[in-house]
Amino acid sequence: MKIYLMLDVGGTNIKAAVLSEDGGLWENGIISFDAKSKGSREEIFQNFAGILDALVEKLPEKEIQIEGIGMAFPGPFDYEQGISLMRGLDKYDAIYGISIAKELRSYFPAVRHGALLSAAERFLFLHDVEAFAVGESYYGSGRDCAKVMYLCMGTGAGSAFTRDRKILKGEDGTVPANGWIFETPFLESTIDDHLSVRGLAALSKRAFGEAKSGKELYRLCEKQDQTALAVYREFGSWLKAAMLPFLHTFKPDGFVLGGQLSKSFCYYGEAFQEACEKSGVEIYLTQDTSRRALEGLYVRMVKRW
Repeated sequence: MKIYLMLDVGGTNIKAAVLSEDGGLWENGIISFDAKSKGSREEIFQNFAGILDALVEKLPEKEIQIEGIGMAFPGPFDYEQGISLMRGLDKYDAIYGISIAKELRSYFPAVRHGALLSAAERFLFLHDVEAFAVGESYYGSGRDCAKVMYLCMGTGAGSAFTRDRKILKGEDGTVPANGWIFETPFLESTIDDHLSVRGLAALSKRAFGEAKSGKELYRLCEKQDQTALAVYREFGSWLKAAMLPFLHTFKPDGFVLGGQLSKSFCYYGEAFQEACEKSGVEIYLTQDTSRRALEGLYVRMVKRW
């Protein structure tokens, strides 16, 4: 049985799953693990290997062949070489400049629990939002649109753009370099500072006198708390103002929103929804961002698409 081990690597949690030869999720589904991203070099790699072990252990006790291992990482990262360039971000500092594939092979032996790393076994590293966009383009809402913009709001504002289901890197000038908008100037700083949990925390601190998480604000909104609702309305005005320039220059048919803050769209999305309707842009909310990222790793590795 040929399988693929896929990891969506975050700073707090790592979502992982086994994908079958045809791209389907193994019956155990997606499992969440502690990232241990602040640990030492050895602790981080032991954790990666332990996650791979845990995935393999849940498979039937018969010989399986691991065709590939895919890992979606946030930046900065050298994706071609598989080297993390994160430093000073309070995550993965200990593995800065290290070849992850080379190091991980020493922690995850070729034979374990009856699993074999095939001769064709390979590692693939992708930007986490690019993996998400590829997964959406192939399996999700984006597959029916010619031009799509993707935005994942969480610890930061990750983005990607596709035309005819191909990732755009800014070649034609209609999207920013690499398809990344996070450093784009916005208000007094950048989009990343505003369309993220940091931006939401800043708004809530100004309104409540203390920072509140997105989950806390969501629960308050469910109770029709007017202050929380006002916080989300202002956050929504930021989203609209920040995204309009990209809607005008790129002119997408679809806009796919993922990340942890997408779950609160019903409380902040009205103004942006209206702007999209005027521009003929369909908005799609992703139900499971990590699943799409894991599927995107599979598509890129197996279908080379």
